[in-house]
Amino acid sequence: MIELGLFWTCALGAIAGAIGAATARNLFHAALLLGLALAGVAGLYLFLDAAYLACVQVVVYIGGILVLILFATLFSADIMGRAQRAPRWLVASGMLGAVLAAGVAVRLAWFVLQAGSRLELARDGAPAPDAIADPNLGLGALFVGTWFVPFLLAGLLLTVALVGAVATVRRYRRPLGAPHA
Repeated sequence: MIELGLFWTCALGAIAGAIGAATARNLFHAALLLGLALAGVAGLYLFLDAAYLACVQVVVYIGGILVLILFATLFSADIMGRAQRAPRWLVASGMLGAVLAAGVAVRLAWFVLQAGSRLELARDGAPAPDAIADPNLGLGALFVGTWFVPFLLAGLLLTVALVGAVATVRRYRRPLGAPHA
């Protein structure tokens, strides 16, 4: 029973932190909420028996990247989010993106449930393969095997999205004393 409570604490912490980081107006609070989301994901890795990934999540992402983000927010000109307001068309496109992302999430959840039921039928009680004992089933084999191109494309997509976000912020940035539209 305690495991179920810890699981839901990690899951809800990750979800609440991610939503809070995306919607917070205060940049420093958004970075702290991102830390909550990353810690929740690290806890979920522990439930998947991936202790190494949980340690990497804590050390690299929380200990390294989050600290870097916190330093960057402290050097920002407008931590409180008062000077920058997004144009209406940008807010509308963000809402459209959120609706599309929700549709993709629903479709992905449906696919996972269907694949899980097919997996149960295919196994017929056989134990699941051990990814640690068999090096051919490990995470690295997945990254350089069949999933190499999708993994590379996901990294490229995230890089393009980050560059686009920085370009959008620079394009619509107003001086601190400028009136709001």
